[in-house]
Amino acid sequence: MKHQMQARFAAPPDVVVRMFGDKAFHVKKLDALGLPYKVLAQEADANTFRIRVERKVPVQMPGGKKAEATVVNEELWHLAERRGSVKVDAGMMPIDCACTAQIVADGKHTRVVYDWTIKSSVPLLGGQIEKMALADMETRFADETRVAASLLNDYL
Repeated sequence: MKHQMQARFAAPPDVVVRMFGDKAFHVKKLDALGLPYKVLAQEADANTFRIRVERKVPVQMPGGKKAEATVVNEELWHLAERRGSVKVDAGMMPIDCACTAQIVADGKHTRVVYDWTIKSSVPLLGGQIEKMALADMETRFADETRVAASLLNDYL
């Protein structure tokens, strides 16, 4: 399943790039979201930023059951090119999620466009699992975008 998500920020792209390339931003965002996490790796130089984070997230399972999953996200940003990628290792869940991202000017503001590919390996039920994962991702994405926007002033 392909899906696009967009985040909008009230600042020029250079400000958003600087924010996304700062480990402190990612840590503040995760703290504000309130879920347990651990930064597993982080690398930065003048051109790239990579962070790998393990999180414990609540998951809605088929049949209404709730569970907790250990999910590892890895973000890689090519700062000068204003593009990046996100890979999600969903652990024991039978789903693969990855996207490419582009930071683009939108007048005086910025849009970050995420083009996701979501794929479940479960025969027959894969489509349902993908839809459930997407609904969960959209909720988390809205929360993360809201928190990121609230941290933007630190980079203006």
